[in-house]
Amino acid sequence: MMKTWPALPLALLASLAPRPCDAGEGAARLVSFEALQQELGDPGLRILDARPKADYDKGHIPGAVRVDAKAVEATTARPDALTDVAAWEAWIAPLGIRPKTRVVVYDANRQLDAARLWWLLTYLGVEQVGLLDGNFPLWSAEGRPVSADAPEVAPEPFRVALRTDRHATRGEVLAALAARSAAILDARSDGEYLGSDRRSQRGGHVPTSCHLEWNNLVDEEGRFLDEATLRAKLVRAGVRGDGPVITHCQGGGRASVNAFVLERLGFRTRNYYLGWSDWGNAEETPVQVEERPDRPE
Repeated sequence: MMKTWPALPLALLASLAPRPCDAGEGAARLVSFEALQQELGDPGLRILDARPKADYDKGHIPGAVRVDAKAVEATTARPDALTDVAAWEAWIAPLGIRPKTRVVVYDANRQLDAARLWWLLTYLGVEQVGLLDGNFPLWSAEGRPVSADAPEVAPEPFRVALRTDRHATRGEVLAALAARSAAILDARSDGEYLGSDRRSQRGGHVPTSCHLEWNNLVDEEGRFLDEATLRAKLVRAGVRGDGPVITHCQGGGRASVNAFVLERLGFRTRNYYLGWSDWGNAEETPVQVEERPDRPE
């Protein structure tokens, strides 16, 4: 059976947790509506819209360039896609991004599509990538600037430099399990974690892994929960101390939300991007299936 953790005072959780990372290279940036609105029109800023094209065409944040998040999801699911440097250089060039361009990504899907793009761009070598703290519908509902004009963007050659320190392979997860050198955080649903919802040849979870579903970290309007609440949720899930963490889900997106939160809170984080689509279909990987008692929120 999985262990349950008693609730701890928030003040104690804050004292035990690592300090948040600063705005330096590799930091996960959370951008407020106010901060982004003040920077609209800045030539050093690239805003990316991860919503469907029909929604983008109806209206978007001024200057935003649409990115087909579903196409990215499909592409990254292909074998060896994450190491195909030439393909990613061709993909990123039309976005007009340089390694030091300030990038802000938003969606209307509680950060799920935006976080995938955040992780991918940082993995490819873009140094300053942030998520907008809130969905586009909230931005629009607050009466903030909206445009239906698609900006003209000059392609920018981009030399991809893969940040392999941000990514974990199956072999690296196996090694981390053997050495107990990193916590494994599963971002999938309860059913997937317990094995009742099987989306690969085998269902269940990585032995000893912690579980915190991604949608417990962000509200319905796409705003991340406050730091004290996030730390409390992580501790209750079993993520303690300041050691490295490897996140995973079925195919990278949900784990990217968890990775963003962990990185903002100061954890050294890698994303096992292929996740259960890889682990659950391999023959040599250990899998645990069990019931789990209710755990306090």
